[in-house]
Amino acid sequence: MHDTMTSTTLYAACFEKDSLAQHEAYTTLWNMLYRVAYAMLHEYPDGDAITTDCTQKALIKIHRNIEQCQNPATFREWCMQIVRRTVLDELRRPEHRRRASMPDAEHGPWVAPIETLQLDDLRAILNEVIEEGPLSARSRRVVVGRYFSEQNDDILAQTESELAQKPVLASHIQVTRAKNLAALRRDPALIARLREFVEEG
Repeated sequence: MHDTMTSTTLYAACFEKDSLAQHEAYTTLWNMLYRVAYAMLHEYPDGDAITTDCTQKALIKIHRNIEQCQNPATFREWCMQIVRRTVLDELRRPEHRRRASMPDAEHGPWVAPIETLQLDDLRAILNEVIEEGPLSARSRRVVVGRYFSEQNDDILAQTESELAQKPVLASHIQVTRAKNLAALRRDPALIARLREFVEEG
């Protein structure tokens, strides 16, 4: 199994009766989920251990609820959302909030880097606003897939080609994303929510 396989192929492989093929599919999923969780957690104290724990929890959720994924062509995106929600839930636990603010003997108070804040707090805000914002379903997939689910334009183009049942090029994805970002920058709801987030922080 390879991480470049399409969402539809990976989804089908998870149902394989051949135990070896199914095992390889879930190994591919594990590696994909781990990279996403690690990107969000590697700067935290005990980040490696928390990453492994969140990846395991997310994989269990996917295995138990896989039939709830209504569109195999968006299976990777669906899995990414699960692991990110799992990480966010973990970071909301009181012990992680306390540890994030504990002083470090050598470097002073530990502060989450801006990259981490963008990937958890800001992602939650963006998802909340984007779901009801000015973007179409395809536009949401293109923005979330590229910036939060670590999918390159070729993979996104494959997904959209499968959904539309006609060729969608990577260049089309790039144009769509540029227009999406311009629309989001002008969206009053997003601007207001980000301002609220900054004031709360």
